[in-house]
Amino acid sequence: MKRFFLSAIIVMVGYVTASAQCWQGQIGTNLATLPGRSIELATAWSPDLNRWALTINAGYTYRNHFSAAPSGYMCDCGLDKVNTSGAFLKVGYRTDVLRSIRPQAKIGIPIGLILIGSQYQQEGVIQSFPDGNSRYITESARGFVIGAGLTAAMNIRFSERWNLDLGLQKFVGFKRRTDYLLLRDYMTHQPGVGLTNWKSFWPGMQGIVTVNYRLRGL
Repeated sequence: MKRFFLSAIIVMVGYVTASAQCWQGQIGTNLATLPGRSIELATAWSPDLNRWALTINAGYTYRNHFSAAPSGYMCDCGLDKVNTSGAFLKVGYRTDVLRSIRPQAKIGIPIGLILIGSQYQQEGVIQSFPDGNSRYITESARGFVIGAGLTAAMNIRFSERWNLDLGLQKFVGFKRRTDYLLLRDYMTHQPGVGLTNWKSFWPGMQGIVTVNYRLRGL
Protein backbone atom coordinates (compact mmCIF):
# COMPACT_ATOMS: atom_id res chain seq x y z
CA MET A 1 0.00 0.00 0.00
CA LYS A 2 2.86 2.39 0.76
CA ARG A 3 4.32 1.74 -2.70
CA PHE A 4 0.96 2.48 -4.34
CA PHE A 5 0.60 5.70 -2.32
CA LEU A 6 4.09 6.92 -3.30
CA SER A 7 3.46 6.05 -6.97
CA ALA A 8 0.29 8.15 -6.97
CA ILE A 9 2.20 11.11 -5.55
CA ILE A 10 5.01 10.79 -8.12
CA VAL A 11 2.54 10.66 -11.02
CA MET A 12 0.67 13.71 -9.77
CA VAL A 13 3.81 15.76 -9.09
CA GLY A 14 5.24 14.81 -12.50
CA TYR A 15 2.07 15.88 -14.28
CA VAL A 16 1.96 19.21 -12.43
CA THR A 17 5.66 19.87 -13.16
CA ALA A 18 5.30 19.05 -16.87
CA SER A 19 2.38 21.46 -17.21
CA ALA A 20 3.56 24.10 -14.74
CA GLN A 21 3.93 26.95 -17.27
CA CYS A 22 0.14 27.35 -17.61
CA TRP A 23 -1.03 26.36 -14.12
CA GLN A 24 -2.28 28.33 -11.13
CA GLY A 25 -1.61 27.46 -7.50
CA GLN A 26 -2.80 28.35 -4.04
CA ILE A 27 -1.51 27.60 -0.55
CA GLY A 28 -3.28 27.69 2.78
CA THR A 29 -3.48 26.33 6.30
CA ASN A 30 -6.33 24.43 7.94
CA LEU A 31 -7.14 26.22 11.21
CA ALA A 32 -9.58 23.45 12.26
CA THR A 33 -6.66 21.10 13.03
CA LEU A 34 -4.93 23.44 15.51
CA PRO A 35 -7.02 22.42 18.59
CA GLY A 36 -5.94 18.83 17.89
CA ARG A 37 -2.28 19.88 18.11
CA SER A 38 -1.89 19.46 14.33
CA ILE A 39 -0.60 21.67 11.54
CA GLU A 40 -1.90 21.09 8.02
CA LEU A 41 -0.60 22.87 4.91
CA ALA A 42 -3.06 22.79 2.00
CA THR A 43 -2.21 23.37 -1.66
CA ALA A 44 -4.21 23.25 -4.91
CA TRP A 45 -2.96 23.31 -8.53
CA SER A 46 -4.86 23.69 -11.79
CA PRO A 47 -5.01 25.59 -15.10
CA ASP A 48 -8.39 26.87 -13.80
CA LEU A 49 -8.69 26.89 -9.99
CA ASN A 50 -12.25 28.21 -10.22
CA ARG A 51 -13.45 24.94 -11.76
CA TRP A 52 -11.18 22.08 -10.58
CA ALA A 53 -7.83 21.33 -8.97
CA LEU A 54 -5.34 18.66 -7.97
CA THR A 55 -4.73 18.92 -4.22
CA ILE A 56 -1.72 18.07 -2.08
CA ASN A 57 -1.90 18.55 1.71
CA ALA A 58 0.69 17.65 4.33
CA GLY A 59 1.05 18.09 8.06
CA TYR A 60 2.03 16.78 11.46
CA THR A 61 0.27 15.97 14.75
CA TYR A 62 2.23 16.40 17.98
CA ARG A 63 1.20 14.58 21.18
CA ASN A 64 -2.57 14.67 20.84
CA HIS A 65 -4.10 13.46 24.13
CA PHE A 66 -7.67 12.66 23.08
CA SER A 67 -9.29 9.31 23.93
CA ALA A 68 -12.90 8.28 24.57
CA ALA A 69 -14.58 5.06 25.62
CA PRO A 70 -17.40 3.66 23.42
CA SER A 71 -21.04 4.13 24.41
CA GLY A 72 -22.16 1.51 26.95
CA TYR A 73 -18.54 0.67 27.74
CA MET A 74 -18.22 -1.74 30.70
CA CYS A 75 -14.81 -3.09 31.64
CA ASP A 76 -12.60 -3.29 34.73
CA CYS A 77 -9.93 -1.42 32.75
CA GLY A 78 -9.24 1.99 31.28
CA LEU A 79 -6.91 3.96 29.02
CA ASP A 80 -5.12 7.07 30.23
CA LYS A 81 -2.27 9.45 29.29
CA VAL A 82 -2.67 8.87 25.56
CA ASN A 83 -0.21 10.61 23.25
CA THR A 84 -0.56 10.39 19.47
CA SER A 85 1.96 11.91 17.05
CA GLY A 86 2.67 11.45 13.37
CA ALA A 87 2.92 12.89 9.87
CA PHE A 88 0.27 12.70 7.15
CA LEU A 89 -0.09 13.35 3.44
CA LYS A 90 -3.21 13.78 1.29
CA VAL A 91 -3.38 13.84 -2.52
CA GLY A 92 -6.50 14.08 -4.62
CA TYR A 93 -8.85 15.90 -6.94
CA ARG A 94 -11.67 18.37 -6.39
CA THR A 95 -14.27 20.05 -8.58
CA ASP A 96 -16.42 23.08 -7.80
CA VAL A 97 -20.03 22.25 -8.66
CA LEU A 98 -21.13 25.90 -8.65
CA ARG A 99 -18.16 27.58 -10.31
CA SER A 100 -18.14 24.97 -13.06
CA ILE A 101 -21.26 26.84 -14.21
CA ARG A 102 -20.45 30.33 -12.89
CA PRO A 103 -16.64 30.67 -12.65
CA GLN A 104 -16.70 34.16 -11.09
CA ALA A 105 -19.23 33.41 -8.33
CA LYS A 106 -18.12 34.55 -4.86
CA ILE A 107 -19.43 31.35 -3.26
CA GLY A 108 -18.32 27.94 -4.50
CA ILE A 109 -19.02 24.32 -3.47
CA PRO A 110 -15.83 22.26 -3.97
CA ILE A 111 -16.27 18.47 -3.65
CA GLY A 112 -13.16 16.31 -3.51
CA LEU A 113 -11.89 12.75 -3.40
CA ILE A 114 -8.50 12.21 -1.75
CA LEU A 115 -6.04 9.49 -0.79
CA ILE A 116 -4.83 9.81 2.82
CA GLY A 117 -1.61 8.35 4.22
CA SER A 118 -1.27 8.58 8.00
CA GLN A 119 1.84 7.63 9.98
CA TYR A 120 1.37 7.30 13.74
CA GLN A 121 3.25 6.80 16.99
CA GLN A 122 0.85 6.22 19.86
CA GLU A 123 1.28 5.39 23.51
CA GLY A 124 -0.98 5.17 26.55
CA VAL A 125 -1.29 3.73 30.03
CA ILE A 126 -3.74 0.83 30.48
CA GLN A 127 -5.21 0.54 33.97
CA SER A 128 -6.73 -2.77 35.08
CA PHE A 129 -8.04 -4.32 38.31
CA PRO A 130 -7.61 -8.09 37.88
CA ASP A 131 -7.48 -8.87 41.61
CA GLY A 132 -8.99 -5.73 43.07
CA ASN A 133 -5.69 -3.86 42.91
CA SER A 134 -4.79 -1.27 40.30
CA ARG A 135 -2.22 -2.26 37.72
CA TYR A 136 -0.70 0.08 35.16
CA ILE A 137 0.92 -1.02 31.90
CA THR A 138 2.35 1.34 29.30
CA GLU A 139 1.53 0.25 25.76
CA SER A 140 2.68 1.72 22.45
CA ALA A 141 2.01 1.28 18.76
CA ARG A 142 3.41 2.70 15.55
CA GLY A 143 2.69 2.21 11.89
CA PHE A 144 1.09 3.57 8.72
CA VAL A 145 -2.50 3.48 7.52
CA ILE A 146 -3.97 4.48 4.17
CA GLY A 147 -7.52 5.24 3.16
CA ALA A 148 -9.88 7.33 1.07
CA GLY A 149 -11.36 10.64 2.02
CA LEU A 150 -14.34 12.61 0.76
CA THR A 151 -14.33 16.39 1.23
CA ALA A 152 -17.20 18.84 0.90
CA ALA A 153 -16.92 22.55 1.58
CA MET A 154 -18.20 26.02 0.92
CA ASN A 155 -15.54 28.31 -0.55
CA ILE A 156 -15.88 32.04 0.09
CA ARG A 157 -13.84 34.39 -2.09
CA PHE A 158 -12.78 37.59 -0.30
CA SER A 159 -10.59 39.00 -3.06
CA GLU A 160 -8.62 37.96 -6.12
CA ARG A 161 -5.98 36.39 -3.85
CA TRP A 162 -7.71 35.37 -0.59
CA ASN A 163 -10.43 32.80 -0.02
CA LEU A 164 -11.75 30.53 2.74
CA ASP A 165 -12.90 26.87 2.76
CA LEU A 166 -15.48 25.78 5.36
CA GLY A 167 -16.40 22.09 5.35
CA LEU A 168 -15.76 18.51 6.42
CA GLN A 169 -13.52 15.59 5.50
CA LYS A 170 -14.77 12.01 5.95
CA PHE A 171 -12.28 9.10 6.09
CA VAL A 172 -12.70 5.38 5.37
CA GLY A 173 -9.61 3.20 5.79
CA PHE A 174 -8.65 0.49 3.30
CA LYS A 175 -7.54 -1.66 6.22
CA ARG A 176 -8.29 -1.52 9.94
CA ARG A 177 -5.54 -1.05 12.48
CA THR A 178 -4.99 -4.14 14.63
CA ASP A 179 -2.52 -2.55 17.06
CA TYR A 180 -5.09 -0.40 18.89
CA LEU A 181 -4.08 0.15 22.52
CA LEU A 182 -7.12 -1.21 24.40
CA LEU A 183 -10.33 -1.86 22.45
CA ARG A 184 -11.04 -1.70 18.72
CA ASP A 185 -13.93 0.74 19.28
CA TYR A 186 -12.04 2.96 21.75
CA MET A 187 -11.79 6.34 20.04
CA THR A 188 -8.47 8.18 19.62
CA HIS A 189 -6.95 10.71 17.23
CA GLN A 190 -5.41 9.59 13.93
CA PRO A 191 -3.04 12.11 12.23
CA GLY A 192 -4.67 13.67 9.16
CA VAL A 193 -7.93 11.83 9.83
CA GLY A 194 -9.30 13.20 13.10
CA LEU A 195 -11.14 11.23 15.78
CA THR A 196 -11.81 7.61 14.86
CA ASN A 197 -11.98 4.04 16.09
CA TRP A 198 -10.93 0.86 14.29
CA LYS A 199 -14.20 -1.05 14.50
CA SER A 200 -16.31 1.14 12.22
CA PHE A 201 -14.09 4.17 11.37
CA TRP A 202 -16.59 6.27 13.31
CA PRO A 203 -16.67 9.19 13.04
CA GLY A 204 -13.42 9.43 11.01
CA MET A 205 -14.25 13.06 10.41
CA GLN A 206 -12.18 16.25 10.44
CA GLY A 207 -13.18 19.88 10.07
CA ILE A 208 -12.01 22.16 7.26
CA VAL A 209 -11.45 25.84 8.02
CA THR A 210 -8.72 26.65 5.51
CA VAL A 211 -7.49 30.14 4.75
CA ASN A 212 -6.00 30.17 1.22
CA TYR A 213 -3.78 32.55 -0.73
CA ARG A 214 -3.84 32.27 -4.51
CA LEU A 215 -0.45 32.49 -6.22
CA ARG A 216 0.25 34.15 -9.53
CA GLY A 217 0.20 31.92 -12.61
CA LEU A 218 3.13 29.52 -12.90
